[in-house]
Amino acid sequence: MMRRHTARRRVVELSAGCRRVKTFESFYWADAQSQRAGYLTESKSYFAGYHEDDMQKEIAGFLDCPIERIQFDPAYKDTSMFRGYSIEGEVDKEALEALTGYMREEKGLELALIQTVLRDSITYRIYITEKPLEEMYMDWLNANYSDMEKVESKDRWLSILYRYEPKDNILVYDKGSLNHDKVSVRWDLIWYFFKYYFGVKNSKIEDILEDWLEEAYGLIGIAVDILYPDIAAATCL
Repeated sequence: MMRRHTARRRVVELSAGCRRVKTFESFYWADAQSQRAGYLTESKSYFAGYHEDDMQKEIAGFLDCPIERIQFDPAYKDTSMFRGYSIEGEVDKEALEALTGYMREEKGLELALIQTVLRDSITYRIYITEKPLEEMYMDWLNANYSDMEKVESKDRWLSILYRYEPKDNILVYDKGSLNHDKVSVRWDLIWYFFKYYFGVKNSKIEDILEDWLEEAYGLIGIAVDILYPDIAAATCL
């Protein structure tokens, strides 16, 4: 009972203290990862006016445990639609429910708790987003990979390459491969992003990519496979 009372009290205190931050602005934005990767993008401001330091303090206050901001590898380009925090220790269910309600009702944001197991160690991560996490996966794909160059391969028969630079293929579309069309998607740039940071299973990644390939490139009814960066198809012309 004490935990529930404490969590509810935090909701009231934090709600009263944070209503003043509801301001919305549009501006040129470049996250630290983008700058390290060497590009500047004009983008909407996600989390309008909700500073990351304030968010981290409020999350730690609700959960009553240490948390640490997740820093995305700059190889994954624009990740500004996600704010992630790793959690030390177990997560109290009532405190999590209070935090989820606060984020949704006071901030208009969604919260997802991700549990991953690595080498027999359980890790908990919280992600705050403007929309449900699966919708943000599509936003990430569209922000970073929806405008690639499409070229017919000179080295592979009936293959179409999607890329930004020659010999750095992100997608390889093999038409008529084993009686069905197949698109191989880079492991290191796309598959691993979903697996490492969000713990998404391969079958679910396939579903996400199939929906995205249809939406972004009009590829319907295709099979999805992994394209490893060290094989010939990833660097062919």
